[in-house]
Amino acid sequence: MNQQNRTDEDGPTGQRGASRRSVLAAGTGAALTAATVVGAGGTPASAAPAAEGSRGGTRVPVAPGVEVNIADLKGGRRGTVVFIPGWPLASTTLEGTLLHLADHGYRAIALDQRGFGLSDAPYGPYTYDLWARDIQTVLETLSLRDVTLVGHSMGGAVALRHTSRFGNRVGKLVVAEAPAPRFVYGPQSADLAAALDGLIAGYATDRAAAVRSLTTNFFSTHTDIATDPFLQFFERQCLDQASLPASRDALFALRDTDLTADFARIKVPTRVFHAINDKIVPLVHGQAVAAGIRHARLVTFATAGHAVYVDEADKFRAELLKFIG
Repeated sequence: MNQQNRTDEDGPTGQRGASRRSVLAAGTGAALTAATVVGAGGTPASAAPAAEGSRGGTRVPVAPGVEVNIADLKGGRRGTVVFIPGWPLASTTLEGTLLHLADHGYRAIALDQRGFGLSDAPYGPYTYDLWARDIQTVLETLSLRDVTLVGHSMGGAVALRHTSRFGNRVGKLVVAEAPAPRFVYGPQSADLAAALDGLIAGYATDRAAAVRSLTTNFFSTHTDIATDPFLQFFERQCLDQASLPASRDALFALRDTDLTADFARIKVPTRVFHAINDKIVPLVHGQAVAAGIRHARLVTFATAGHAVYVDEADKFRAELLKFIG
């Protein structure tokens, strides 16, 4: 199957992929973009947030037969912050940051992107454009405006695409460790291309081994998968709550999508958070994003790995609060 030739306009197939999500929603604990919204970018006529569940959060229809799950901590009226997790993670990876913001008086929301977490997982296709439109549908459905949109890793790339193509409901933007303008970029391009090819091959043959290799390079503060419950929690998210088609298509999107042209269309104040020693997305990416967006400023992290919101949580939260306050 030639994934490069599949576009949003192909429309989703197998849209009743909700069965896996229903089992997860009823089972063990969660752990690390109508006729067709995919083609037309419209909001389903029936779009309305589902009732808040005891653990899954709020479910929002984004296409016929497809709902996304959001965590929504309504901590106060100081503003709304919407988080987009990185690949192949879910909203629970950000739960500590969500709680911190809610405790400081903000409404803190995180999406399980379509195909991940407790959201529905149709067969596909999955692209940055698809996920960007899903964000727009969620913001419209919940009547949210002037939000601070925060994206980590590939979630940062999706947040860039959303803000450049939509953006009318985004007041400020934060991207952390975003693989932009594209993943294979900069002086380490050959190594990055080889690593991405290895992940794609690994997902086709042994997803568990591929996730294990990702886990060992993700953090600076968590390194021993055998003894660290946090890394085990992270690994379960990557495997138990990420559909294989969505995970694989996301790797193709990561390989093939160039966001260079998106930078000039972003007009909102922007912060770019990036670790100096990120082993997955080198600092040169963050420098390029900050240089390409007119109202952007780069904030670096000295000791973090790829997950600045975990490895330097205090600084991440302080910088975020300072920016949005």
